[in-house]
Amino acid sequence: MKVRNNNQKGIYKDVINQNKVILKLNRFFLYFRSFIPFLLSHHPECKKFENHTINFGKTRFCIGCFIGYPSGVIGIIILFFTNLAFVIPFQIQIIIGILMLSFFVLGPLKLITSKKHKIFQKMIIGFGGAFLFWGIKSMPYQLYLRNLTIYCIFGGIISLLNSYHAYGFFSKCHKCESPFNWGRCSGFTSIQKNFEKYRLKNILFFIEDFSNSIKYRREKKKE
Repeated sequence: MKVRNNNQKGIYKDVINQNKVILKLNRFFLYFRSFIPFLLSHHPECKKFENHTINFGKTRFCIGCFIGYPSGVIGIIILFFTNLAFVIPFQIQIIIGILMLSFFVLGPLKLITSKKHKIFQKMIIGFGGAFLFWGIKSMPYQLYLRNLTIYCIFGGIISLLNSYHAYGFFSKCHKCESPFNWGRCSGFTSIQKNFEKYRLKNILFFIEDFSNSIKYRREKKKE
């Protein structure tokens, strides 16, 4: 009987542990689902970021990621199937690629203001990446050197673009009247509503103290 009771206790504990794991996984999935609007747009629902997103139906997408990167992939495919990747000398392709990628500086220089211009800029940058890709691929060097060059250069370009994006995002939030108060900020309304819908804790409040400290320092400077 004791052996039987011990086995039942062991099975009961296993069932409890399995339920705990399932609940944790379900909770993680609900948090992930709550953040989907931000994962697609990469920007808050704020007027200051209107030119950084594009709407397809009711869903907001990041212009840089959902216009720029697909343009690069499409450019690579077009250059391949039109044989331009093999007809144009690699030196010319690299020069074209660099020139088109240089359109990036229009952003930091504040020369891109409208959403249409931003979309056009991202498309040019994407196609510039395609020319640079095939230019390096066509260089008369061993395959591993060409691949290594592509990984290094495009890794650097993507890191630069993401760093600039992060800087722009955080700098605008820092200048806001309620800096980084994402738990209450109207720019994160969709996420906040999802938290309420799925009965989740609003984890965006974890930086509220940081937000208050910024506002406190601002008030101190005014004195």
